Amino acid sequence: MEGAGKARQAMGQAGSQHDRLTAALEAVVMGDRSLPYLRSAADLGWQGGLLQTATACARGESLRPSRWQAHFQALSSPAAAAINAFPYLWVMADAHGHHRVAVNRWVADLELSPAASLACQELFAVLCQQMKTAPSLSALPLVAPRSWTDGTSAVGQALDLVIQSQGQFAVAQGVARQRGWESAAIPLWGGCAIALVGLLTGLAVGRAGLGAALRQRWLLDYRPAQPDPWQGVEASALATLAAALHGRWAGVVPQGASSTVPLGLRG
Repeated sequence: MEGAGKARQAMGQAGSQHDRLTAALEAVVMGDRSLPYLRSAADLGWQGGLLQTATACARGESLRPSRWQAHFQALSSPAAAAINAFPYLWVMADAHGHHRVAVNRWVADLELSPAASLACQELFAVLCQQMKTAPSLSALPLVAPRSWTDGTSAVGQALDLVIQSQGQFAVAQGVARQRGWESAAIPLWGGCAIALVGLLTGLAVGRAGLGAALRQRWLLDYRPAQPDPWQGVEASALATLAAALHGRWAGVVPQGASSTVPLGLRG
């Protein structure tokens, strides 16, 4: 009952964990939809994968490596791996990193590339750090490991851009494109750079930082003129998914559902 009360109290509050989780999911979709290239069936892998992992985690599944290893190993880049791991990392995160050992073991059991493993571990560190305080860009550099300075960290480079852009998603998008990050040919990004920048922006500043015009164009009133890898995904569907994930994070198990992930350990 205590967990349910926490979840209800947090929902709808600007800058709350629930608001930032919703913003992260929305910004992934918005950023990816804004890319100016024609899509093909090959683009559906990581987008559909994120929805699958989020739905599984909302149901209380633990994303066992024996079932999910092939999926994660088929992703094209470290950025894609981190985005697909995000729902699991969110449910496992807390301000004190109590589940860090379990997360590291899960990542190791997936047998990903070193860069993809690093991206997942770093995103978990970001999540734990941002749960310590109210939304604040100044707190994010505190999680920076050495790998962020050598150009091999997808999460580090994306987060550095978010900080430089002062949490303004439109500015961060523009700079990422100027740097050519949206190219699917770059191994570190695999076409996921804008989505990862969006995810981190949402975590840092919440929905208020995404910009009303961008939300209206790429989410609320989006009518694709080209194949859409997020077909059928609307703001209401993302809000429902975010609410379910937030409930899992807060320790709420819906009636009739089971849970195979640690719940309720939140500092």
